[in-house]
Amino acid sequence: MAVPAYDYLSACSTNSGTPCRCPTGTVYAESSVYAVIGAAAKEVTALTLDFFDTAWLGATPYATNGPDNTVGSTRSIANFPTTEGAYNVTEQLTKRQLLPNGAYIQRFELLKSTLPIEYSAKNGSLNGYWITYQTNSVFEYETSVISSVYSCATGHPIDFGAFQRFAWANLINTLTQQGKAPGQSIQPQSVQQWTAGPN
Repeated sequence: MAVPAYDYLSACSTNSGTPCRCPTGTVYAESSVYAVIGAAAKEVTALTLDFFDTAWLGATPYATNGPDNTVGSTRSIANFPTTEGAYNVTEQLTKRQLLPNGAYIQRFELLKSTLPIEYSAKNGSLNGYWITYQTNSVFEYETSVISSVYSCATGHPIDFGAFQRFAWANLINTLTQQGKAPGQSIQPQSVQQWTAGPN
């Protein structure tokens, strides 16, 4: 399903909302992943909210800048896997909100000074992405998670859902192995859509 491209949309940014307007000549894409983790929200938060500790993602920062879990701080990850190859990326934390029920909202983006990132196949480039993780305490041992990504790129857009599905499935496995997921889990499901704009 195509996302409509309207000239009056705000330029894509952390606070632009969606859909948004990518730079001229780039492709706008949206990806969302939903899952239910059979664990308490506090257990999900303990493993996933630390901005510098990304072991649950299957990646470890090779460099960090600024205090951990502070808006404006950055983390650099080597060989970050995508459907268009693996790349070194630097991400900046733009929002971190811990909710009273133990759930949270976290948002981050590619550091603007590192863009664009050219695809290794020389068939396009990544010109920015904005990612939000939002968890919700549904029941004592059921936590819903949503990761949403919007991005701007040239060439074929990256299917961010593929990596996000892996990350949340890995978290379910980790919590299950630790005996911290006695509830019912639903494996991650994703939706990806893109258009030739907005631009």
